[in-house]
Amino acid sequence: MDSPRLDQLRKTLRPLTFAVFAGSQILDIINVTGVTFALPSIAEKYDISETEASWVLSAYSLTFGSFLLIAGRLGDVIGHHMVYSVGLLFFSICSAICAGIDNVIALYVVRALQGIAAACTIPTSYALVATTFTGKSQQMAVSGLGACQAVGAVIGTLVGGAFTTTSLGYKGLFWLSFALSMVFAVLAFVLVPPSPTNIPLAKKLDYPGAVFITIGALLLVFGFTEAPTDWGQAKVIAPIVLGGVIIIFFFVWEEFVLEKHVSLEPLIPRKVWSYHNFGPIVAITGFTYATFFIFLLNGSQFLVRVQGKSQITSAIQFLPTSVTALIVMPLLGAVYGRVPPKWVIAAGEVLGLVGILLFSRNEVDTNFWKYTFTGEVVAIIGMAGYFVNYLNVAISSAPSEMQGLIAGILQTVAQLGTALGFAIASSLVHGETREELKESYRNSFYTSMAFGAASVVVAVLFIKSSMTSGNEKSEEVEGSVSNRKLTGDGESTTPSTALGSRNISVEKSEV
Repeated sequence: MDSPRLDQLRKTLRPLTFAVFAGSQILDIINVTGVTFALPSIAEKYDISETEASWVLSAYSLTFGSFLLIAGRLGDVIGHHMVYSVGLLFFSICSAICAGIDNVIALYVVRALQGIAAACTIPTSYALVATTFTGKSQQMAVSGLGACQAVGAVIGTLVGGAFTTTSLGYKGLFWLSFALSMVFAVLAFVLVPPSPTNIPLAKKLDYPGAVFITIGALLLVFGFTEAPTDWGQAKVIAPIVLGGVIIIFFFVWEEFVLEKHVSLEPLIPRKVWSYHNFGPIVAITGFTYATFFIFLLNGSQFLVRVQGKSQITSAIQFLPTSVTALIVMPLLGAVYGRVPPKWVIAAGEVLGLVGILLFSRNEVDTNFWKYTFTGEVVAIIGMAGYFVNYLNVAISSAPSEMQGLIAGILQTVAQLGTALGFAIASSLVHGETREELKESYRNSFYTSMAFGAASVVVAVLFIKSSMTSGNEKSEEVEGSVSNRKLTGDGESTTPSTALGSRNISVEKSEV
């Protein structure tokens, strides 16, 4: 049991606690975008092609995207603090190994393990924010985590590009990840209070279903990752089709087989899809992540391949997106709820489309301030409307015992959306001259805008303007009568809602 002095220390240092959550989010993104910029130096060091070197990135992305859902659900039943802290520690160890080894095959393997570790930190950090903070401070903290996605993406390109110009090379990125994640792990162990657990549920969770959904997601991400080379290849078609079939089988298994023939609790309970606005937010998440990362990754490469900028110059010229996000997102978080999220998200997506359209008007020799700067700033101001609102809407609509699962579903869809969108957009980029490349990159930006337009349609047609708390939705969907939940040691606790205002009802079957 924690001492009163430790509890008081945790309350006093809550801003530092948020910094830990935010830092782990940014570390994950850095290990994607930063490594992307380091691929040429990795290929040179090991005397391999850049296609082979790209598996340093793909191995991480594959396992990260595939384990998000199970990591979030595992946090719900054995404790988010446990999963988060162990994930950070494991991430730190993997980072040190990546920095120390000199064998490319071993690097692939350890990067895959590092992706699993990162998956343990993302959905659990969202759930921990929902229980560590309350009221307005919680809304601001959740908004801040949304900002980390955009900020981390750009910081990653800058850090990755910077390290490639030093004697450390790509290994500098992993040494930085090791140092920061170790510090975060220690701070999380001290500052984050223990999370409620549900050990009886953990013993009868649908682990066969977890295997199905993980393999299905793994195959889909793999297929989308390989797609830019040639959509017609068997190594692209086979995993996408097989992954889709396995995921469909997973939902059939949980819907029609599990309840009637197997005494296991579903990994994704049916009631999840009835939570207020959750379905539309899931769809918008996939579309928006595709929009944002096509714009970010292809936009930065446009500056390199079409305008002839260096990698580090390209990264610096994308810094306005991070600076703008740091200014705009806290302001939007402060006014969350005063304007219905439906209209903030829809208007933001439209503004994002305008920004991407502006950026796409760049020519081979266009001045930075004319379309690059203005396009970046307008686009990120618009997308901030989504990043600030989607987590608040999703988490506030779910009871506390489901928040890890909710975050896991959202982040899994985000990874699939990013992989699919980037695969489609990248397959459009080809050409020998700068003019040819310019036109093909424009087509990829138009693809990005198509995903953004889909987000606008879903937001306008399907998001409800009214706000519903996790407690209200829990009562509405579950009709439960208990407001007590067992912890792992048999003690009874009363969890708070995502908004920290009322008690959550928990189904008797979970007690």
